[in-house]
Amino acid sequence: MRRTYRSTAGVCNLVFTAAMFVLVFRFWSTASDMYKGLMLIGCILFPVIQPLVIYGKARKQAAFLPKGMELGFDERGLHVKTQDAASDIPWSDIKNIVREFHMIVIFSDDIHGYILTDRMLGEQKQAFYEYIISRANLKK
Repeated sequence: MRRTYRSTAGVCNLVFTAAMFVLVFRFWSTASDMYKGLMLIGCILFPVIQPLVIYGKARKQAAFLPKGMELGFDERGLHVKTQDAASDIPWSDIKNIVREFHMIVIFSDDIHGYILTDRMLGEQKQAFYEYIISRANLKK
């Protein structure tokens, strides 16, 4: 959600939510029950309902992830191995590397990526991040 709220859509969500609170404050006493219900839904749409929907979608996606995936890194690139297949992604094909609060995400294209959590990387997170940034020739 942190990444969502930093985007243009996230800013629109925040502005919409703030506007809904202003509308509720201004018109609550004169609104009918139906409009009060709509105003309440509008107030919780982005701070409550949207994160719950995203969480539900993420749980469904996680159920279809391949089990036993292994990621390897060397001078040639990223190596992905599952029970059924293996692929090599050269560093030149890495589109982006994002360092978030508790993870590093390596994007192989605009929508697919590999998440490496702090739990996996441990104390080597910063050194690993600098290594993959230098290999992929991306800016920090």
